[in-house]
Amino acid sequence: MYMNEFQVFTNELKDALTPPLPGTSAHYMLAPEHRKSLLLQKNDLSNAQLSSVLILFFPDNDNKPSIVLIRRVEYEGVHSGQISFPGGKAELTDHDLYDTALREAWEEIGVRSETIEILGVLTELYVPPSNFLIFPVVARTSEYPAFIAESKEVAEILTVPFDFFFSDGAVGTYITKTSENKAVQVPGFMIGNHLVWGATAMILSELLMVARKTSLYSL
Repeated sequence: MYMNEFQVFTNELKDALTPPLPGTSAHYMLAPEHRKSLLLQKNDLSNAQLSSVLILFFPDNDNKPSIVLIRRVEYEGVHSGQISFPGGKAELTDHDLYDTALREAWEEIGVRSETIEILGVLTELYVPPSNFLIFPVVARTSEYPAFIAESKEVAEILTVPFDFFFSDGAVGTYITKTSENKAVQVPGFMIGNHLVWGATAMILSELLMVARKTSLYSL
């Protein structure tokens, strides 16, 4: 049976997500300078807030893989206005952190869990400013979703061709402000006029390294 590029890539990605994963070494590559030392030390995670994000692949009109990011609304918090994956903290009603990712995707971008197939997970990432321990779930849906932004949490939905992240100059160094309003120089991806940095860029760094194991993105 004929398999399109999206199917082939996501099938191979599922295999590539088998441990061992690059983990901290991949996170380090796109970590802000002020975060690098924290990555290499043991953190007390006993009181960390468990959370999950969904990295959702879907086919574009040419059956090439794309992913979805969101721009969070402005609010009094450490992730105000930032670009991130759909996701959030675990709730008592969630069966597990996979369930958290699927619930958040439904709540924030209107994608139903029954249309989503989980491919695997990436390495957990601790985010000191918010005390979140993020569980990144990688998944796919077979059709272009009819996205619906939850207006109280999501200011904008961004769909990004996955090819973008492998293009020349995709990674750059930029000046931005932290949650404490300090100007810092950080590595990241500029998508239009939106900077993807911090935890989201670090998670993407590992995803890209894993995707290099597929025939579509192998060096």
